[in-house]
Amino acid sequence: GCGHLRARQVISVFFLTFLLSTPSARAQDVAIRAAVTETLAAWGAGDFETFRSFYHPQARGFFMDGGPMITGFNGVALEAAYAAGLRTRIELSELTVERYGGFAVTAALLEGSVTLPTGTEIPGTWRYTETRMLDGGIWKIVQYHFSERAP
Repeated sequence: GCGHLRARQVISVFFLTFLLSTPSARAQDVAIRAAVTETLAAWGAGDFETFRSFYHPQARGFFMDGGPMITGFNGVALEAAYAAGLRTRIELSELTVERYGGFAVTAALLEGSVTLPTGTEIPGTWRYTETRMLDGGIWKIVQYHFSERAP
């Protein structure tokens, strides 16, 4: 009867809503994963224009060296460190993404080495987390954290 038809309509609307929202959700997850890998690739290649485009100007976080929190994105200091010899050779693995509206939290492992401007090479595996905000169609980093993974 009428109740059966109504239940079918509700199920149809729910299913249609699910179908319409799923590709968008998957597309966002793909975009976030791509942003993470593109950010790391740009850093490794010394492509600071691309690298900078993935950071919010007020981004903050902790770098691999275990130093104090870095506040704000300082492209000049970053390029100077790179010119002085700061390099990373890292592989990304175990990347996970959780979205919260216009924000995404990612976590991954980074394995490889960091070469400091002094020439000292620090090999290791680091846990890496970041929070990104969708800003002008780009998933930009607003907070990041590296910490050494215990052996």
